[in-house]
Amino acid sequence: MKRMLTRLTPLVLAAALLAWPWAAGAAAPGVGECQDCHGDKTIEKSLPGGGTLSLFVDEKAYRGSVHGKGGCTTCHADAKAPHGKLEKVSCGKCHPDAEKSYSGSTHGKGHAKGIQDVAWCADCHGKHDIRKSKDPAARTFHLTIAGVCLKCHKDRAIEDKYHLPGQEVMEAYESSVHGMALKKSGLMGTAVCPDCHGNHAILPGDQPRSATHRQNLPTLCGKCHSGILEKYEKSVHGKGMRGGIADSPVCTDCHGEHRITKITDPTSSVYSKNIPKTCASARCHENAGIASKYAIPKKRFSTYMDSFHGIALEYGMTKAANCASCHGFHDILPAADPDSTVNKANIPKTCGKCHPNAGPNFAKGAIHVEVTPQKAMGVFAVRAFYTIFISSLVVLFVLHVGLELHGRRRRKRMEEGKKE
Repeated sequence: MKRMLTRLTPLVLAAALLAWPWAAGAAAPGVGECQDCHGDKTIEKSLPGGGTLSLFVDEKAYRGSVHGKGGCTTCHADAKAPHGKLEKVSCGKCHPDAEKSYSGSTHGKGHAKGIQDVAWCADCHGKHDIRKSKDPAARTFHLTIAGVCLKCHKDRAIEDKYHLPGQEVMEAYESSVHGMALKKSGLMGTAVCPDCHGNHAILPGDQPRSATHRQNLPTLCGKCHSGILEKYEKSVHGKGMRGGIADSPVCTDCHGEHRITKITDPTSSVYSKNIPKTCASARCHENAGIASKYAIPKKRFSTYMDSFHGIALEYGMTKAANCASCHGFHDILPAADPDSTVNKANIPKTCGKCHPNAGPNFAKGAIHVEVTPQKAMGVFAVRAFYTIFISSLVVLFVLHVGLELHGRRRRKRMEEGKKE
């Protein structure tokens, strides 16, 4: 029976539509009249490339949607006479602001070019079952919207075709502190895709108007982390960024983007053992070009790793002082600033967090010691002496052992000779 209906679909539709009173110029059809055909699950439309498309519309879902109180012709204006293919629905007639934002976005520009893979209204909001975003049953509800975005952004074929971030990046969000709060805890306050990228006006991060452009990231993260933003704005990094210095680090430089995890997670870039490498990354404090450009001390990472603290941290003592232990986290200030934790007047207090008896003498010694004759002749001389001394001892010890073994063999041969 289904096969027969499928084959006769055009005739059935034509007969039904011609029989309606509005075919002769009467009033537009109501939902019930449209459902005479579209309420039948067996009616399908043959597609040019092969296959079929169901013309079924779930009336219950439509009635429960945000548009459920209206009629079909509100959106399908040309469905007033026996119809074949209808014009594409224009959501912008009722939602001009959203259409304007969307048309200027990455998705909108792609859609205007006829790219079929790009998301448009129905892909995110649905079609006949659209609900308000605050409705838990809505596709765009806070706890479900990430799944809608990932439907495309975890599709490897789409990623490869349009050179989008890899699937592993998208999967990283699901295991991040934000993704886990969403998936495991159901926290409504956690960040989801539109919170960072926007909803209709999504743009690439390299465009100044993009919400994820470097200059805009502190403000973006500050929507949820307002207290941290306030501290960052007063820091040397925050002042630099607001002053137009693009090299100044922003939230994602330290915490990452989709991969943000708790500071107690050993894989986190701000885990205690990983902080020195994060601060010394290629674009920051171990970059000679950056150091020269902004007149900041060089070789901060290598000198730290040569210190007791650095060696202790490298061997697993995670309580050993790292960069943030002394300089702070979001409120880092230059050493010359009286409020800086590494200002000479404040060093005893800073060191006192770990060393309760820290006194003024803690502020007298250099912290990052670059062992060269020009920077620290005394340390260089002591290190050179012990390097030569210990190396000589090792050589002498090996020589002593070698001579001892040689002597034993010689004595053994002599004893064997006497016996013969």
